[in-house]
Amino acid sequence: MSGDRFKSTIDLEDVPTGRDTIHVAMVSGGMDSTVAASVAMETAPKVDLIAYLDTGTGVDENRDYLETLADHLDVQLWTLRTHENYEDLVKDRGFPGPGRHGLMYNRLKERQISKLATVTGGKQLVTWAGLRRSESQRRERTVQPVKDQDRWVMVSPIYDWSKQDCKDYLADRDLPRNDLWDTLGRSGDCFCGCFGSPEEKLDLRAAGCEGHAEWIEELEDDVETGDETEVWAWGALSEKEQRGLRASKEELQMTLCSQCSVDHSWGEADD
Repeated sequence: MSGDRFKSTIDLEDVPTGRDTIHVAMVSGGMDSTVAASVAMETAPKVDLIAYLDTGTGVDENRDYLETLADHLDVQLWTLRTHENYEDLVKDRGFPGPGRHGLMYNRLKERQISKLATVTGGKQLVTWAGLRRSESQRRERTVQPVKDQDRWVMVSPIYDWSKQDCKDYLADRDLPRNDLWDTLGRSGDCFCGCFGSPEEKLDLRAAGCEGHAEWIEELEDDVETGDETEVWAWGALSEKEQRGLRASKEELQMTLCSQCSVDHSWGEADD
């Protein structure tokens, strides 16, 4: 960053404004999206609300944190819950593996933004998200400060920030912390299982999310195995196989997904 350390470097002339726009800061419960939402409120001409894409697979503690964050920012929180039933999906087709990550992202997250664009009353939807180029090689190539999507414009106010910049901003602005960042290593907003590992259930229990670990195990018990389903559960990948998927994870990383599991070989989780 240059100039004011905590000033976003996006060009506001590239961001649609005016009465015919609605500005929404997308929050996941992760550190990056928390920082980006606060920066958006300092930078954008207006922020009408913050929105959480509820996949139906996240931990309750993360949703509680987002309520606290909305109160702190004094802004309305909308929870956009998918109408897809994740439990029915895996019982019908088995757990999704890496190859079906794009499908799960579309069903559990992206469709909800499309619905938001539909109900804006003809106004142009402008979303503010916590994407950073330094997150991964893929993000380095694809993240733009302002990017036109099919039905909305995505603004990334911290696109050129480092992780340390985010930590320093969080402390400087005295933003509330999500306890899961320290106990779980990420926000816990999505447990689609596309890159699941045995350690994930152990991490949940260590973080005090015993009920969510049991939910995963109950799903594993209910999923029928056989040639008709793609069997891929949290216990399907060894630690060695997890490390071997690092490049695949980066290439399969979706726009509003940071990490789908706590990867112990990568160090500190980004979300």
